[in-house]
Amino acid sequence: MTKILAIGDVMGKVGRRCLESLLPVIREQHQPDFVVVNGENAAGGFGLTEKIYRNFTEQLAIDAVTMGNHWHDKREIYSFLPGADRLILPCNMGNVDNDRLGLKIITAKNGQRLAVINCIGRAFMKDGNRDIFRTVDKLLEEIPSSVRIRIVDIHAEATSEKQALGWYLTGRVSLVYGTHSHVPTADHRLLDDKTGFVTDVGMTGPYRSVIGIDVGAAIHRLLTGEKKKFEPATADPHLYAIMADIDDETGYCRQVQRLHLQPTDL
Repeated sequence: MTKILAIGDVMGKVGRRCLESLLPVIREQHQPDFVVVNGENAAGGFGLTEKIYRNFTEQLAIDAVTMGNHWHDKREIYSFLPGADRLILPCNMGNVDNDRLGLKIITAKNGQRLAVINCIGRAFMKDGNRDIFRTVDKLLEEIPSSVRIRIVDIHAEATSEKQALGWYLTGRVSLVYGTHSHVPTADHRLLDDKTGFVTDVGMTGPYRSVIGIDVGAAIHRLLTGEKKKFEPATADPHLYAIMADIDDETGYCRQVQRLHLQPTDL
């Protein structure tokens, strides 16, 4: 059995500090074999820097970092992307030239090889994103049959789009989980007793906020329409994640559970 820990969007410095505090606790309690984090909001809420990526993969020993619509907000990503062998970009993003950037095969701590796919929604997102279903189909064909554990991070707004992809991939992948909304959903389950699923994992970051953004700034924009740059909120850190147990022989998910921790739990 391979135990996978998938952690929701890490939001800014508060999210990073929360992750640093709580990941050792989760490791001690749950003993995950593979840890994947969505890092698209890790640098001030917008994008990912090389320093943060290295901190995730080297200091925190995170196995994979997925992204989303903010993947290129920090332009330096283009300089370190070629050597970032644990960084997965959305495979169907219109401005990503190579679908293969959306798939990485990575060896877990227990020796199992895992395929990690990152994709992005089309509903209520920026125009130009390509068909999720056919792009993921194409990537699945590239995965060796010996790699039975396959997980998919769908970074999307629409719950219906995330759920549709979950059912579409049922029996073909081990786990489908949503990111992007920063709001955890309580529908974690097994689809046909084969594929683990949750519509959205939630956020690792400041929960005294509006999806991670300073409350006053968010309300001000909605009241006035003024589009000033958003700043991440700084109070009340929470970590949301899911744990999934995957059968090594079949690649099917046997259990999904939701995790919610705060540094005050220590």
